[in-house]
Amino acid sequence: MKQGCNSIAHCLPWIATLALGLIFIGSSYHKIVDPQGFAVSIFRYRLLPFDSINLLAVYLPWLELVCAFCVLAVPKFRRPAALLLIGMLLVFTSAILLNLFRGIDISCGCFSHDPDKGHAGWVSVVRNLSLIALGGIVYRSARKR
Repeated sequence: MKQGCNSIAHCLPWIATLALGLIFIGSSYHKIVDPQGFAVSIFRYRLLPFDSINLLAVYLPWLELVCAFCVLAVPKFRRPAALLLIGMLLVFTSAILLNLFRGIDISCGCFSHDPDKGHAGWVSVVRNLSLIALGGIVYRSARKR
């Protein structure tokens, strides 16, 4: 019989998996529902060629959703999905840092398209680094198949 969560060390992979999956499901929702608003959020970063923004605004939220679903419910794909989420978070964090250093004050677009909410600042960087750590826990704890 399997032992339950009798310590934080035993529960941490499960908690990390649940948190990472649910956070990315939550963050993908508004982007899927309003790809035009998400495209505007991407545009505000001033990092990508104009022609690539719409494609990214349509494709990226679905990738986030599929990866989140795989992390939560498909053990066979948990490791690669966690790795993809870590990769996306590294890109997102780099984009936020670049705009911080450039002095561009924008909404990060992570959970809302509202330009007055979720400013891409140091709190966003710390949040993303925490999510990268969660992704690392999920990646390490998932069994190799």
